Amino acid sequence: MKERLLDSSTKARGYGSSVGTCGVQDTGEGMEHDRELQQGQFRNFGFDERRESCEAGIEKKMDRDRKESACGTDYETAIKLTGYGSFHYWLMFVCGWANASDAIEILCISFLLPSAECDLELTPARKGWLSAILFVGMMIGGYVWGSLGDIFGRRSILINAMLVNAAAGFISSFSQDYYIFLFLRFLSGVGVGGSIPVVWTYYGEFQPSSRRGAALSVLASFWMVGNITVAGLAWAIIPHEIGWTDPASFQYNSWRIFVAVSALPSLLVSIALVFMPESPQFLLCKGREEEALVVLRKIYFTNTGNDQASYPVTSLQVDKVSPNIVERNQGWCMAIRDCLDKAGQLFSPSLLRVTVIMLVINFSIQFGYYGLWLWFPELFNKLEQYHTLYPNNTVSVCEVVSVNLTSATDNTTSTTFCSTAIPDNQVFINSFIISISAAPSNLWTILYMDKLGRRFFLCFSMLLSGCSAFLIYLVNSSTMNLILSCIFGAVSTMGFNSLDCLGIELFPTSLRSTAMAITLVAARLGAILGNLVFGYLVETHCAVPIITVAVLLIGGGLLGVILPNTTKKPLM
Repeated sequence: MKERLLDSSTKARGYGSSVGTCGVQDTGEGMEHDRELQQGQFRNFGFDERRESCEAGIEKKMDRDRKESACGTDYETAIKLTGYGSFHYWLMFVCGWANASDAIEILCISFLLPSAECDLELTPARKGWLSAILFVGMMIGGYVWGSLGDIFGRRSILINAMLVNAAAGFISSFSQDYYIFLFLRFLSGVGVGGSIPVVWTYYGEFQPSSRRGAALSVLASFWMVGNITVAGLAWAIIPHEIGWTDPASFQYNSWRIFVAVSALPSLLVSIALVFMPESPQFLLCKGREEEALVVLRKIYFTNTGNDQASYPVTSLQVDKVSPNIVERNQGWCMAIRDCLDKAGQLFSPSLLRVTVIMLVINFSIQFGYYGLWLWFPELFNKLEQYHTLYPNNTVSVCEVVSVNLTSATDNTTSTTFCSTAIPDNQVFINSFIISISAAPSNLWTILYMDKLGRRFFLCFSMLLSGCSAFLIYLVNSSTMNLILSCIFGAVSTMGFNSLDCLGIELFPTSLRSTAMAITLVAARLGAILGNLVFGYLVETHCAVPIITVAVLLIGGGLLGVILPNTTKKPLM
């Protein structure tokens, strides 16, 4: 009987302790048991928290998957999920050298003119046309290739444009006649004009919004690499007597070898692009979702090393497009109509304001840059001639250019004899210095383009460039000429870098390449007119072109204030 009472008491205590855990029983043993359970729960609290966090993460992923299956992942999220690594760095290298090769083709003419003067019977007028014809080709090629890039794809059009550039440049090195050489340089300009807008569009569409400004600034800095490369090639090849130099037969001398070597980067880039994918954003724009996903999975694999199947995106948001847009095999008649239609869309009410502002700014910055930049060597040469004749005189540039130095230095009758002029070593050294002077500006835009914004660099650069144009009145020596060239080039670099970013980000994917091409048409017109204005007026009315440059640059900088802010925003 006593044992049964003890047993029932024990059970009661056990029952009481369990009730105590619920806050009902208040016995001493029950309270002790309650404390033990609380301590156990406290010890397991971290585990429970991690479990809840894990469950929340799983739930969030399930929600994302449900949303993705319903409407697809947006492109900005999809490109971010591929990571940023080896693929983007290799793309940067290939597209960077595409940009550098364009710089090489444009600038190689300025190095070969003195050496080719006798071979091609170059007069001052012929030299002017040889410099200008490349811009004419770029103006035409930019619109044609850029529009085709929005129809047939960025990569294929870029490869073709680079091949045209390389082939025309290489073949021109064999030309023995001025007019044939001029025509081939025009074709080279057509290729260069096409590759510039398309390479920026192609490269920009692989970049996430958080990195796009810095990435595009790195791409822009390769223009400086091209400047340095062409100066180095010219210095290594032109001064040396290599090749065939017999005037009575076929000639292939050092300046021609330099022209052929200058075409090599374009050829190498076009070969490298064969192994690169098409822009996934362009594929989406054309309704080719599965092809875009294949490209994104390959980028993910290259960047992370993970299996392509583990890429978390299974579908993408695709705009509804008509069947004829999805169709790949499009006739040339339809392509021409599409080119004209896309150009017209840029002037539709929704894009008219942005398009006009970008046209004016592109015209202004290139009028000022190429108007002054290409005349700096001529001004430098006249200063040198003047100080040789009058070493003790101190005069400004405008006073020097108004003096007829030819009559003072040449009192002999002209003869038909022509001697080839090899550029002095100081010419190449100055070219290196001027090219490298852009490095600080490139570095600043790379580090701060995504922090300070595109509009800041555009407005700051153009306003400062416009003010620095007046510094030309202070130039009275070759050293000061070199310093002004470095300042003007460095300041202008920031404007070009920011303008390249804005040109890509202000327009929708379906019109982006066309928009870049048309704004660059305005830029080429500015460059050509800048050269003409300086050529006709610098000796008779020196103040007019300088004031024109200053007004256009300052006006363009003020106009940039009203452009939309695109910093760190997804592409349209």
